[in-house]
Amino acid sequence: MPQPWPHPQPPQQQSPQPGPWPAPGGPYEPGGPYEPEGDGRPRRGAGRVFGGVLCGGLGLVLLLGGGAVVAKAVSNSHQEIRNKEYARNLWRNEPAEALFPAALGLQDPEKRQGDPDTERGWTRVAISPETSCAKALSGAVAKEAARRGCVAALRATYVDDTGGTAATIAIVVFRDPKFALDLGDLVHDKGDADRPDQAVHALAAPGITWSDAVRAGSGGDKVLDVYAPCAVVASAGPADGRKAGRLPQPWGKRSYQQRMDREPWNAVAEGLAESLAWRLTDLIPQGKA
Repeated sequence: MPQPWPHPQPPQQQSPQPGPWPAPGGPYEPGGPYEPEGDGRPRRGAGRVFGGVLCGGLGLVLLLGGGAVVAKAVSNSHQEIRNKEYARNLWRNEPAEALFPAALGLQDPEKRQGDPDTERGWTRVAISPETSCAKALSGAVAKEAARRGCVAALRATYVDDTGGTAATIAIVVFRDPKFALDLGDLVHDKGDADRPDQAVHALAAPGITWSDAVRAGSGGDKVLDVYAPCAVVASAGPADGRKAGRLPQPWGKRSYQQRMDREPWNAVAEGLAESLAWRLTDLIPQGKA
């Protein structure tokens, strides 16, 4: 009897046998398992590290450069360029009322830059329309100013708050700033003479007895601006016509006693000239001409 044909058995799958692991510390074999090094992260190449540092440094340089450009632009936007011609021709560019303010002298300690003037001590009572150096100046100051090439001399008369002292103040203008620097020193040198020839001719004003004959002291100062060829000189004295420096005997027996009688007016003229010189110094940077 014939035997039944045996059914074919499906082939059994054999699981692959793992290969041998590389020995500890041994080289990695292609096809074998990957073993991380160190902290488990792949090691970076030196070229990648150098490239990263270079890019970071370049970015920092560009960032700093851009910041410097922005800072320079902001600085330039606030920069004020001095107008040299305005300073050289200050006496033409400003009206007489700005050069000689209505009140002059001591400034309010709370005054801020740009605020209205808050000065006190002296009140303006007259302004001369003349600009002639010869008509404004007198004595040794007039001679020296002419020698240096005086261009103009503007005058105004002030009276102090007590009404007892008058002063005529002059702004003396030259072509070169260096000629104005020491004009005030010349006034000081002549102030100690027994019979000083005062620096500024008195400009008369209504309500006061003010003339050349009663001038008792003089002073001067320079305008502290490298482009402004200006100096300020002033002469002061009693506003009631009294003549200082002519004390009767026995008080005026010696010349130094006569000089002592004039000293207060020297100090007054000096302070007034200094006050106006500082005011002009502050006025010049504000010029828009």
